[in-house]
Amino acid sequence: MTPEDVRRRRFGPAPHGPHGYHPAQVDAFCARIADTMAGYDHLTAADIRLVEFDGPPPGQPGYDIEQVDDFLDRLCTELEYLRLGRTHQPVSRTHDQLTPEDVLHIQFSTPPYGFRGYRAEEVGVFLDRLAATLAHHGPNGLTADEVRAVTFHLAPVGEPAYHLEEVDAFLDLVVRRLEAVRAEPHAHS
Repeated sequence: MTPEDVRRRRFGPAPHGPHGYHPAQVDAFCARIADTMAGYDHLTAADIRLVEFDGPPPGQPGYDIEQVDDFLDRLCTELEYLRLGRTHQPVSRTHDQLTPEDVLHIQFSTPPYGFRGYRAEEVGVFLDRLAATLAHHGPNGLTADEVRAVTFHLAPVGEPAYHLEEVDAFLDLVVRRLEAVRAEPHAHS
């Protein structure tokens, strides 16, 4: 997906009356994401996950919430690939690819000053297990449900920690990838 694809993206109207997201706010935020992809802005996956939009102006239809949220989830994935220094180029028409190498090289930010983050050691153990799962596709690997249920403790002040929202955005990406792997026809052993 290119910055221009993001900038030009429009969404269908919300299905029920005055519900939905404010179209101008969504369009402006997509423009910021496009600028980030082009290196002119600095939004993170956490910024995308935490964005909130107002409802549409009175008398105007809003953008469909589900369409916008799904698109923003995909953009979180794209930004993760860019942060890893890779362009996301799917090999086939399957879902987003996530390799063991991606997992082992991912780098999360430290939490903002004054905020606590997840214990880096616990997240590291999880990443090792995830890399092994992606490398071996065996029956003992992580499942999407296990990833949804994973919890990390908050690091005590002064200990290594990772930005909560960045880790959570990555976990969403992992769930989608594991669900895609499970849905793929039984091929290659």
